[in-house]
Amino acid sequence: MFWATPHMTVGHLVFSAAMTGYILVGTALEERDLVRSLGSRYLAYRRDVPRFFPVPWRRAGRR
Repeated sequence: MFWATPHMTVGHLVFSAAMTGYILVGTALEERDLVRSLGSRYLAYRRDVPRFFPVPWRRAGRR
């Protein structure tokens, strides 16, 4: 939603880029903590579920 604007100003561009970076870094840190606390169960889940966007041709449970 940060990138959806009818008029992109320099200030909005900087804000959008910073918030996108914040989310990406936060996701990486959260994933690291989940692997540490849940171990192989989370790794199996992560193999079957895409991180950000669903992929229609990739079905859960298929390897």
